[in-house]
Amino acid sequence: MSNDKLDNISKLLEGFTQNGTPLQALFGDKMELGVILLTCAMISNENLAASMEIDEQVDAAINFYNIIQDRIGYYRANQAHSLEKLL
Repeated sequence: MSNDKLDNISKLLEGFTQNGTPLQALFGDKMELGVILLTCAMISNENLAASMEIDEQVDAAINFYNIIQDRIGYYRANQAHSLEKLL
């Protein structure tokens, strides 16, 4: 591959990561991303957007995120117990 092509690929990758900054530093941690996605979903719902202030939506998204994580943990724990019973 020529140096020009390598330079172009390098510049393309740098563009996605703001000159090599790790993506996690750009987008925050997993919880932050989850809360942002849930808040965006709530904002896109006309009924919720009209009935809640943005700070209420963010607080609700944080609560939903924590509930989702708790339920995932519960599900994984039950999976482990089910596998232990099978063995």
